[in-house]
Amino acid sequence: MSYQPIDDDDEARRLNSFDASEPIKGSRSRPRPKYGFTAPRLHSLISVAAGTVMCLFGYEQGVFGGIIVGQEFQDYFDHPSPSLTGFVTSVYDLGCFAGALLTLVVGEWLGRKRMLIIFTIIMTSGIMLQTGAHSMNHLLWGRFIAGIGNGGNTATAPVWHVETSHQDAKGKAVVKEMVVNVMGFVISNIITLAFSRITTESQWRFPLGIQLIFIVIILVLVPILPESPRWLLARGRDAEAKTVLASLSEHDGEGDFKGIRDSVRQEMAVQASWSQIFRGGPATRRLLLGMLLQICQQLTGINVLCYYLPLVLHKSVGLPELASHVLSTGIAVLYMFATAASLFFIERLGRRPLLMSMAAAMAISFLGIAISTEISHDNGHHIPGIVATVFITFYFLAFGFGWVAVPWLYPAEINSLSMRTKGAALATACDWLFNYVVVQTTPIGIHYLHWGLYLLYAVLNALFVPLIYYLVVETAGKSLEQIDQWFAANTGWLVHKAGDKAFQVANEAAALANGALGHDEMRQGNERESMVKAYEQQQRRSYDTDMRPISEDDFALEDEEEDEGFRYHQ
Repeated sequence: MSYQPIDDDDEARRLNSFDASEPIKGSRSRPRPKYGFTAPRLHSLISVAAGTVMCLFGYEQGVFGGIIVGQEFQDYFDHPSPSLTGFVTSVYDLGCFAGALLTLVVGEWLGRKRMLIIFTIIMTSGIMLQTGAHSMNHLLWGRFIAGIGNGGNTATAPVWHVETSHQDAKGKAVVKEMVVNVMGFVISNIITLAFSRITTESQWRFPLGIQLIFIVIILVLVPILPESPRWLLARGRDAEAKTVLASLSEHDGEGDFKGIRDSVRQEMAVQASWSQIFRGGPATRRLLLGMLLQICQQLTGINVLCYYLPLVLHKSVGLPELASHVLSTGIAVLYMFATAASLFFIERLGRRPLLMSMAAAMAISFLGIAISTEISHDNGHHIPGIVATVFITFYFLAFGFGWVAVPWLYPAEINSLSMRTKGAALATACDWLFNYVVVQTTPIGIHYLHWGLYLLYAVLNALFVPLIYYLVVETAGKSLEQIDQWFAANTGWLVHKAGDKAFQVANEAAALANGALGHDEMRQGNERESMVKAYEQQQRRSYDTDMRPISEDDFALEDEEEDEGFRYHQ
């Protein structure tokens, strides 16, 4: 896919060629934007595209645990050992780890959209190889290749979604992704349940092959949707970013464009390099916070249950195979409802309270699972197994309500623009690396440790409560630019006493934008503006996607034409 430079006059002529859309409440009638959709519809389609990426991720979390307990799968692959079962399941996560790391190399160069398209094509080849597998080697390579595609997609989709969302909706945007992520987990349980009694190879081939439906949706939607305006501005494609913001905005987008452009140029003026990150400082701190939450998410033990829920219910709880599938499906549905419920609280309650309270609830859940499964093994009664199932359900409700979305949202929020792609990629890589560790060791842990495996995760969840309290910064209700200001004003790692100061800084920044502060504050704002201008003057050239030089005169001319261009668009 190739992009050509777009000037304001070309954009204005193109925008004027569309029919007028329906008037938007609170504004005058506007021309239909370049992308052929009104702003609300465009946001909805972006949500569907990014959500389908995460739905496919959720489907993969559940599908393999559902087919490996099937008799046809076991017979076809000669009843693999617990260690081989763990490896064939977790090698997918190694692929995801590799895919997430690849985004560090090509992410900023390719952009959000082209990353999604390329990695989806890679994932397609892996799915087809799994579906047609005739040996365990074919299955292993198929899962690894599909993992590469999924790792790249999951490192990119939340960033793209956040950067195209309104600041007051970015939390809900990623929660919606995670709702459909869990929906994918539900679908995988329903399909493996429906095929669990089939006595042919379709018992495991069909649940793997049906993933191609998700692929089609992604490849149809992503090419027709806009690129991230922040990424376009970082590449010097200001006119294109202006068009995207006008298309995404339900009101005059000129203020949004100027604010985001100034923020982007300020970020580029102080851009963090890898050497700066390794030396420490704010960039390192922000990067590590995003990575920390992704690691913690895996060490909560979610994929002990997600990947192996039928196996846990069958081996640890002692339920029959069919009952394990039925209960897995029911628990998955409740899990999805709990994730959907967090939509109403993630911005209202904040990230920190949700994470701490739900980590405590998950610690109690795993403690209950450990005790009840041990009692069940000792006396063979059914009541402890029922109690263990209740605690498993309680765990999924707590995880869905507090932990399923925030660790994916947080790296896209917490990192500055100059580090957002690298930060999201590294955080996602950490997620997949520890996902691999958990998934690889679970069958072995169930086989040898029994209830001790669940006790381990109870302790880990309890430790996360003070960890979050002292280290994790609250980002709810702040724009990406306000988060930048927060870190500039709060340099210490311990944040448990910085909450009031964080909001004060954000409010002062808002007042500064409205010209409501005194002389000292205005002076600080002028200094930041001077820093941006100095950066621009120092730049001898920038580049568009075809790597052609763009002179500073081009930027100056574009600045002079901004007002006229926006008036023409309206």
